[in-house]
Amino acid sequence: MKKLIFLSILISQLTFSETNDFYDFHVIENDLSYETTLRYENILNFSKSTNKLNFYSTYVDLRQYNDYSKIYWNLGQGYIFLSNTWDLEYSIEKNFVTYQQKDIGDQDFHGWELDFLFRNHLEKFDWIGHRWSRSWGFGTSYSDGGNLEYDLFDERVTDIFLTYRISTNFDNIGKGGSYLSLTTNAGGVLSSVKDDGYRLNFIADTITNWGYGFQTANRLTNELRSYGNYSDSYMLNFVSVTSWTYELSYDFAFITDVYFESENFFSGTERPNKIEFNIFPHIGYNKKLNDSFRFFAKLGITPISIVKYSSGFDDSDFYAKGVAGVTYRW
Repeated sequence: MKKLIFLSILISQLTFSETNDFYDFHVIENDLSYETTLRYENILNFSKSTNKLNFYSTYVDLRQYNDYSKIYWNLGQGYIFLSNTWDLEYSIEKNFVTYQQKDIGDQDFHGWELDFLFRNHLEKFDWIGHRWSRSWGFGTSYSDGGNLEYDLFDERVTDIFLTYRISTNFDNIGKGGSYLSLTTNAGGVLSSVKDDGYRLNFIADTITNWGYGFQTANRLTNELRSYGNYSDSYMLNFVSVTSWTYELSYDFAFITDVYFESENFFSGTERPNKIEFNIFPHIGYNKKLNDSFRFFAKLGITPISIVKYSSGFDDSDFYAKGVAGVTYRW
């Protein structure tokens, strides 16, 4: 559920991503309501309006470490226009970990991340001097451990949830303006270990275009989990990504992403807390093939990647990363 709600903001408004896909933080704004079908598309961190109401993307993300590789294969991601008020948002991802040299306990891994959400866009309203969009939705998500990060639990999880979100823009913050959304989610969780239960969370997202190629996206998540290996466990998570984009030509750009995440659990679980920081300088490529298709790619090296857990586990490592995929709008 967490991943799909981030997806709905980062893809149809700005993806929820627990795999730290930097390109998920690019600003794609969606101002869809019962009165309008205005949408935006992202091109090398810059957005423009489009009259296309449906979006599909597929890509492969390969990360090569010293002794193992991670592959994120997204079979499909985007949204489908169902009516003037309803969208279907979706993401279907297959993940792989392959070890070239196995230490004791290492084993190859593959898993699924499936997310589907029906979203209903409601009439806008005025509040505290701003015009707010609002929507509600219902959906389901499935994960069998596909975030590929250090985790104490081998657990398959299915969420069935409701979501409600309000959002607005602030033109006076940043040269390109700012975006704010507040999301509440609640639902039941089916776990492959121990008991089924529930998950409740509140999410605040901000996106600011500072100008001169700088953008910042922040997310604060407060979540109560009670299922499987969590017993009334409270989680506080903060993610921030700052990107700087410098156009090299019409199709190429040099981009540097600075990523920070802090995740803390309070009571009810043995899962460790996490601090992550990395820098990803890379070359981005985006080519228009025709009126509907675009090809995109990224290639770069992460010279600094620090991932530390309160249990003492250290997943810090240098790695190279390449992304390639296509988008289709209709």
